[in-house]
Amino acid sequence: MTGSESQHIDPHESADAVHLPRPTVAPLLLATGVMLLAAGVVLGVPFLAVGAVLVVVGLSRWISQLLPGEGHVAEPRVPEGVPARIQPRLGQVPALRAGMPGYRLRLPVETQPISAGVKGGIVGGLVMPIPAVIYALLSGHSIWYPVNLLAGMMLPGVDQMSADELNQFQLSLLIVGAIIHITMSLVLGLIYGVLLPTLPNIPQAVAWGGLLAPLLWSAITYLTMQYVNPTLNEGVSWPWFVVSQFIYGITLALAVKDSRRPVVAGLVGGWIGGLLMPIPAVIWSLVSRHGVWYPVNLLAALVHSEAREASHEALEILRLDWLVAGLLIHLAFAGFFGLALGLLLRVLPAIHSQLAWGGLLMPALWTALTYGMMGVVNPVLQQHVDWPWFVVSQFVFGAAAAIVVMLSEKVAIPPAGPGQPEEPIVAATESSGGDQPSEGPEETP
Repeated sequence: MTGSESQHIDPHESADAVHLPRPTVAPLLLATGVMLLAAGVVLGVPFLAVGAVLVVVGLSRWISQLLPGEGHVAEPRVPEGVPARIQPRLGQVPALRAGMPGYRLRLPVETQPISAGVKGGIVGGLVMPIPAVIYALLSGHSIWYPVNLLAGMMLPGVDQMSADELNQFQLSLLIVGAIIHITMSLVLGLIYGVLLPTLPNIPQAVAWGGLLAPLLWSAITYLTMQYVNPTLNEGVSWPWFVVSQFIYGITLALAVKDSRRPVVAGLVGGWIGGLLMPIPAVIWSLVSRHGVWYPVNLLAALVHSEAREASHEALEILRLDWLVAGLLIHLAFAGFFGLALGLLLRVLPAIHSQLAWGGLLMPALWTALTYGMMGVVNPVLQQHVDWPWFVVSQFVFGAAAAIVVMLSEKVAIPPAGPGQPEEPIVAATESSGGDQPSEGPEETP
């Protein structure tokens, strides 16, 4: 609508126009403001402030539309005349047939039912605690430590408990943790079952790159830090670290995919992925107010004795020798894993797309939900969770759920369309008691 048409027009002076309500974004602003106000109760003052501003602006603009001459606009009528007559053209829409573009799009001919995802979630939820219990026993905690931390996602005050209290059996925490675990297992299994028919196939290189590179890099870094200085693990945000490795693995896989020179492609892809990989690490470091040099200094602490003994505050400053050491380690790791994956892709077996999606999608969803909910309810609990072991648990869950879905009986997906009309006609004839004659030709005895 042009500016001249949106001018205030007296309805009595424009009889040749239709008066319509004036378009306004006020309802949208008001609804967004109310939503941000509700979110601000949990997420903090910034959301409350923005929501309050939007509520005031939206409500004031909406009220201003009720003033005389403000809420309407005159839309000119179409000039009188005889409209052009539409000439019909006989024809028909061609029916979709097998082989035609758009016949099935990405939908498969057969797929597992949604209930298979729920069954996979149940089985995955039963085997997922195994790595968590192994971690608890190896780290000197009790078997109740993981479930008590899980209960802290909903119960306030768990973050104030000491390590000895978290190692003790507490019935209330066990019940809440079990409810959270069962609910998330069923929900994520259901999500997997619903999304599976629409998920595209993952190329072999991308599947192995997204799974193998994050697991190998994270495992080697974690074990090295445990050997060199276990306190360094406390300074690493492992969910963000795994995201960085995932970006590296996907970039590397795209470079190696379909390449006839695996060694060169692996090295080049590894170093390109190494250039992109620090982006999530730097974002996390800035958001957590550690500074841009914190991630590379942590990496330098693997080989630099002075950085190894430095405090977390000292790791936030720029040191040229630490920077050089961290960059050399990063380039060496990126090239090594790139070369290894480039050679391994020649001999690794094909990984099923459903298994790849289970190993990628489920850990990402579960870890993101848990990390985000702990950040809202009890941020201190994020420091008690051993996130590499947590991701391994989610990988076990996703792989188990995917295997159950893959072994489930498939159901056929019928193509779109009205289907066969003969069956409804026969059914209607039989239900009427045979009074109506048959529409089809009589069969010869």
